[in-house]
Order: sequence, then structure tokens, then C-alpha cells
Amino acid sequence: MRPLQWSAPRIPATSAAAALAVLMLGGCAGLATSGAAGRDMAGPTPTLTGICPVIEGEPTPTDCVPYDVDAAMRQNDAYRQRRALTDEQRDSLEPRRQVAQEALAGVPAADLGTVTVTRSLEDAGFEERQIFADEKHIDDLTVVTVIISVPGGCLVGSASDGGAEVDATGQIADGGCVTAPGH
Repeated sequence: MRPLQWSAPRIPATSAAAALAVLMLGGCAGLATSGAAGRDMAGPTPTLTGICPVIEGEPTPTDCVPYDVDAAMRQNDAYRQRRALTDEQRDSLEPRRQVAQEALAGVPAADLGTVTVTRSLEDAGFEERQIFADEKHIDDLTVVTVIISVPGGCLVGSASDGGAEVDATGQIADGGCVTAPGH
């Protein structure tokens, strides 16, 4: 069996010239004049290069997207805002708030710390996964702040050698009761 020989395809000269003309004219397709096409081709569309704060009484540059700095800051902090509770929601959380307050008040000042506060709240019926406790030492005073996630809202309070206080609040806008660390 002998190998097949390859040969270049033959294109008639008129077909090659027609193909070349189409390729050359194809680049001009987007160059329409105004009028018939209904477009104004007077100048290029500006390219936006960044964002610019809106400054009262000052013109906004045309090469940037304007934004309101104060509104942006409000939106940035919105996730921290707690939702308001209705009277019915507050009433439904009241028994749990009282239990938490009694548990915090029962921790002796000499033993005040996150471990003993968490244990006291667990003994009162809260689960460890519901409790966030943080301990701060200010001179000779120890303060333990707590946030307890409960169905329908949050219990937020603190315990120190001066007593304990717990309030019922709504969840933060992100959901849940505790903001992300570092925020």
C-alpha cells in the first residue's frame, strides 16, 4: 500500500479576492455616521475611573461614580443594629430573662469569671452553645458580660461584684445575638 500524497487545496483567484475584500471591509462595519443610524458620534463615552465622595456645594467629577460617605458608613454599621422587640416578644422572653438574672446574681463575687458564670447559667437551664461570656478586669473590679441566644431574641447582661443585670433584646441584623469578632 502506498502512502497518500498531500497537496494544498486550490482556490480560484476570484474567491480569494472576494474573501479578502470581506475581511478588509469588515473592520469598517462599526463606523456609521450620525443621522441615519440615529446615534450621536460626536465624542467617546467617558470611562469611569473610580468613586468620588459627594461634597455639598462642589461639582462631582465626570470620570467617577459619586457616593455618599455618611450613608455608606450607616450601611457598614447596620449589621450591628439590634432589631426592636414587640411587647409580645419581650413578654415571652421575660421568664428566661429572670432566670438568667437570678443565675448571674447567684455567682459569688470572689468566684466571678467566665467559667463560673457559664456554669451557673447552665445550671439554670441554658445550654453552653447559647452562652457567650467575656471577662474584663478593671483595676480591682471584675466584670463578666454575657449574651445568651434564646428562641425569639437575646438576653444581654453583666455580672460584677456590684450585682447583675440582664435585659431582653432583639437579634442583630446579621441574625443571631453576637457580632463577628473584629467588628
